[in-house]
Amino acid sequence: VDLPNVRIFTEQVEALKRLLMEAPPDEAQQKDVDLLLSLGEVFTLVPYGQLILEEAPLEGISDDLVDQIFDVMVRDLSRYALQLAHKPSTSPEQQQRAMAMIRKPAADPERFRRVWEGEVLALAGAYEMAE
Repeated sequence: VDLPNVRIFTEQVEALKRLLMEAPPDEAQQKDVDLLLSLGEVFTLVPYGQLILEEAPLEGISDDLVDQIFDVMVRDLSRYALQLAHKPSTSPEQQQRAMAMIRKPAADPERFRRVWEGEVLALAGAYEMAE
């Protein structure tokens, strides 16, 4: 998928792979639940992203909406990477590699407007609560 925020997210995933290959958790860190939970939050976004990209064409999801979803995912991965970088047990090399995952999403106010008006507001009143 060739969309700005998907490309940025892919860069983040590549940085995560470098962290895991070049500075993996050592034996003590593998027992550090706090560190592992943070690493898990980063990792969890990867299969979610894959599933979104696989399902979008099957469901007819617009490129605008996919890119807007990945805007959020880029920010989420950046936030989790920052938290990982600042864990007490993170080594300097791991901290550097975690910081390399931080990216700013590709903002596109016109895309946001199209998604908001065409896909969000269009659903207003479309759902009713079952009793």
